[in-house]
Amino acid sequence: MEKSNTIVNGIKLQDGRIIQGYPIQQDAVMEEAKETPVLDKTGVYFSIKKKPAKPKPTDEEERYLQKLFTDNAFLILANRERILNDSRMLLTPVSVRNGLAYSGAFQTATLGVYIEWWINAPYSVLFDEKDDAMSLIWYLSGSPLSGGNLCSMVTEDGKTETVRVPFFRKLWPKFTDILANYHDAKRLYQAYTLPEVIDILRRETTEKIYTENIKEFHYQAKVNLLNAQLRDWEENYESLKEKCDKYEKEWHFALFQLKKDEIVAFHKEYNLRKENFQNRKEELAKENQELKRKLHQKELTNKEYQPLLSANKKEIEQLKWELDEYANESISTLVPKLAEGEIRLSFGDLDKILSEIAEFVKSSSL
Repeated sequence: MEKSNTIVNGIKLQDGRIIQGYPIQQDAVMEEAKETPVLDKTGVYFSIKKKPAKPKPTDEEERYLQKLFTDNAFLILANRERILNDSRMLLTPVSVRNGLAYSGAFQTATLGVYIEWWINAPYSVLFDEKDDAMSLIWYLSGSPLSGGNLCSMVTEDGKTETVRVPFFRKLWPKFTDILANYHDAKRLYQAYTLPEVIDILRRETTEKIYTENIKEFHYQAKVNLLNAQLRDWEENYESLKEKCDKYEKEWHFALFQLKKDEIVAFHKEYNLRKENFQNRKEELAKENQELKRKLHQKELTNKEYQPLLSANKKEIEQLKWELDEYANESISTLVPKLAEGEIRLSFGDLDKILSEIAEFVKSSSL
């Protein structure tokens, strides 16, 4: 369960910063207390100046506030640090009815929820393939099970467009986590209204500040997205590789089954040859130790030592080559499909197939 980001007289942001909260001084009615997003049964939120709780906005008021939000989404984004450092802006309610199938509409999100989501959920920021223009997901609606969705994005000029995204499962969990994290703060602290915030930002934001801040976010968001895509590709690759290895192994076992007796006989003979190789390798290792002792005791000169050592090394290499060659030729003869299109199995493939044969023989004897 997500922990609330609310602490005594403050709000803890996703990056660990603590922002001072301005407590509400009177009793108020808020959305039903829950730590996870659920159906909003009241739709009520607050503004500052000790005003009583406002009733749920009319449909017309919601449409106005929603358009005000989308028209100024990039102005809000450009002032993300300004907003994240003022809890009254941070907690400003946003009249967008996000939701999931089977659970209904979420509680009312805030500017802080959106900003922290855009910063921390790489797939919430989109980039045009042609000109790299940035747009923001601002509306979430879909199924957490199937991934089917009908979301909406907004461009820098305030144009909105309905989109079906293939990565819906990477969008909504972070949004709901952050949203749940803000529940207590919305109940305890004052908040500006969206018109009040937009009015402040329009008065304070110069064109230079806006351009620089959007450019900075564009760069960082693109880096975050590329890193996220790279991680996903790596995960997909590993997942596909596991499936491929599984199906390949099942195919190999089916081929082994067709020549079961011959495969079992080969495995027995191979193990005998391998054991002989290991024994001879150990003998040569002891001979090398003895040669080294004689060299140190000056019973051998270095000129005498090196040829003897080299001869032992070459013998080990020859024996290993003969063992691998026996295995390669035997497997290629017994199961020609495994070497189809190849002159001989690679060492990596050979080791893998020998391991599979050992497992097959063991499972066949049970």
